[in-house]
Amino acid sequence: MLAWACDLIVAAEDVEFADVVGTRLGMCGLEYFGHPWEFGPRKAKELPLTGDSIGAQEAHQLGMVSKIFPNARVDEDTLTLARRIAKIPSFTALLIKESVNQTVDNMGFYNSLQACFTIHTLNHSHAGELAAQEQVTGRPTGMPNWKTSGPVVPSLVGTP
Repeated sequence: MLAWACDLIVAAEDVEFADVVGTRLGMCGLEYFGHPWEFGPRKAKELPLTGDSIGAQEAHQLGMVSKIFPNARVDEDTLTLARRIAKIPSFTALLIKESVNQTVDNMGFYNSLQACFTIHTLNHSHAGELAAQEQVTGRPTGMPNWKTSGPVVPSLVGTP
């Protein structure tokens, strides 16, 4: 969720990304739910519904990650990239970013974030009701304990 707000995302070659909020906490998305914009609709459904992870290569292919750097050079290569970008005049960089931001906002990005946040807060309210019922009735809500749910598994082609 925090990475979505970044202009560029770089990754070490062995990094894994996962969204386990649905499968571990019983919540639909996050406060800043950019998944459909970053992944496309199918992956945006698959990853939160399964809790599976994707590696840096797939994240790059989907457009989530801008660059992948070797593990041993990720810090150095990230700084090199930042220095390249810093050579562009600040005003030019701001206008490039604003052009892209206005375009995605015109495509509905801002309204989508607002709508998803509304649904997310409704889910918080529902989860609070379930927790209150569980305290009264002693019956579990059906979600596994996120602390003991086991490892996140990769989302692989051909794997159900």
